[in-house]
Amino acid sequence: MVVPNEVKDIGIACKRFLFTTEFSGFLILTLFQNELILSIGIRLLIEAILAAYFYIKCSDSSGIPLQGDDDLELSQLSISTQQRDNSQQESQIPIRNICQECKIIQPFRTKHCTKCKKCIPKYDHHCFWVGGCIGELNHRIFWLFLFFQCLLCFDSLFQFNKQLSLYSIYEEEQKDNKYQYQYFVILLFGAISFGFGIFTGALLLYHTMLIVTGQTTWEHTKRDKITYLKFYPKFYHPYNYGLIVNMRLTFFHNNKQSYWIPPQKDQIQEQCNLFDNKYYSCC
Repeated sequence: MVVPNEVKDIGIACKRFLFTTEFSGFLILTLFQNELILSIGIRLLIEAILAAYFYIKCSDSSGIPLQGDDDLELSQLSISTQQRDNSQQESQIPIRNICQECKIIQPFRTKHCTKCKKCIPKYDHHCFWVGGCIGELNHRIFWLFLFFQCLLCFDSLFQFNKQLSLYSIYEEEQKDNKYQYQYFVILLFGAISFGFGIFTGALLLYHTMLIVTGQTTWEHTKRDKITYLKFYPKFYHPYNYGLIVNMRLTFFHNNKQSYWIPPQKDQIQEQCNLFDNKYYSCC
């Protein structure tokens, strides 16, 4: 199912705003910096190109839910009960949901996005900046966009600060206040760079935490409402396979989606990680 035009239009508007702001900032650096070193300009340009590349590539590439031949068998297993004795009946894996909109039995970690009007595998969140959802196939692209965008913002902020110092020296040498316009423009774009840098930096740290712990934004923030997670103990995450495997599944999946099968309840082992455990939680 194609993403609705109104969702794409919001993404296009965000892209235009971001690209216009970054181009204007780059132009200001070029025009105002009398001592702009060529290597600095090339570095900033490369950072901007990489951020723009991953930003555009991230749009509407989250994947589609996998539907295999074992769907019926797995769904039957998920709603079956096994008798251990006369007093114990317990389902061994969570129940899978049925999407009434898409008319499918949702694979685990799949959520229907009401804005995109389709089910998203390994749903993370709907990003209006991107104009679509972040899911299994484009989560790594989204992380790379955040990384280069954050790098560009703070690198630009450092260059704006150098410009401010440079014009301060000019005023002291010439004893003239003719650089008020340059001060205003530099401070304006420096503030924008700082704002974008803090915003993308916080998102970068948060998504890094999610990746290394095998979670998604939806799973981390809505755990108490997600059926397949309520099935397990509070600080146990069924898809946390350890740092190395979690990173491999996120960054090196070769554009192939995973069929997420949760562990049986009687086979789970207690997890304890730096961010969420039985003693404290980061959020």
